[in-house]
Amino acid sequence: MIRKMLDRIVPFIFLGMALVALVAGFVLFSYLLIFGALVGFVLFVILRIKEKFFPDKNKTTQYHEPTRTGRIIEHDDKK
Repeated sequence: MIRKMLDRIVPFIFLGMALVALVAGFVLFSYLLIFGALVGFVLFVILRIKEKFFPDKNKTTQYHEPTRTGRIIEHDDKK
């Protein structure tokens, strides 16, 4: 009698344990994402402060291509 009842309840116990492990995994993953976002934000702020107070000496200015001058030769190419 007890063995029969135990055989019926064991799958539900394992299902409950798997569900708890799944929820705990999601919670752990969300904490990992939050921690990663915080570390990324701190690194971003540090980089911005560094760029503001210590600008790069070798930083090149934006290159604007000069207006092209020259002549256009038109021709009729018959093949």
